[in-house]
Amino acid sequence: MPLKCKKEAKKAYNKTYREANKEKIKAWKAAHYQANKEKIAAYHKAYRRDNKEKIAAYHKAHRKTNKEKIAATKKVYREANKEKIVEQTKVYYQANKEKLKAYSKDYYHNNKEKYELLWKKYYQANKTKVIAQAGKYRASKIVQIPTHLRDCPIEKKRLYQTYKLCALFTKITGVQHHVDHMWPLSDGGPHWSGNLQIITATENLSKKDKVDPNIKATIQEMLKDIKDAY
Repeated sequence: MPLKCKKEAKKAYNKTYREANKEKIKAWKAAHYQANKEKIAAYHKAYRRDNKEKIAAYHKAHRKTNKEKIAATKKVYREANKEKIVEQTKVYYQANKEKLKAYSKDYYHNNKEKYELLWKKYYQANKTKVIAQAGKYRASKIVQIPTHLRDCPIEKKRLYQTYKLCALFTKITGVQHHVDHMWPLSDGGPHWSGNLQIITATENLSKKDKVDPNIKATIQEMLKDIKDAY
């Protein structure tokens, strides 16, 4: 019998044997692994150490040729394990906080130009959204969005429109404008549409954290009226 035929016959025999003895083979592999766990782990560790480039090239090629399949598998897994992933991420972050901070800092410094370019593109495409979110984040950090307005869709729309109008002023006049809190956040003022005004960046920076007592009293009264209305 030709060598090629012998190989094919042996291959067919092995396939048939595996199909007929699945459970037996599975049990043998499990027993073998348990009996040789440390030896197998040491072998794999040594193999990975001696073949780093080869393994990296293999994984890179695999990801490239199976991009859509891998993305679909990950998406399905994330959808089915949302809570588990959140919890695992939280636990890992708490256990490696300093390590992750150091890594992020180093990565940013080594890829500063890349980050800046990506951020610039995102900012240009989402300017109003970014400005509004920055203001909201800054206020929420010091708990200064009035409680009864935090989930109000009308208030959210007013805030968005204010920041959008500010961006429009800057574009039309060619002069940088800012959305300013008339009663500053640093003085306890609320992040609320009724406390916002659009002024030039120069005026805003020179104003600092000053506030007219009459304006402050008026805003406090207006907030009280709105709260009573809710």
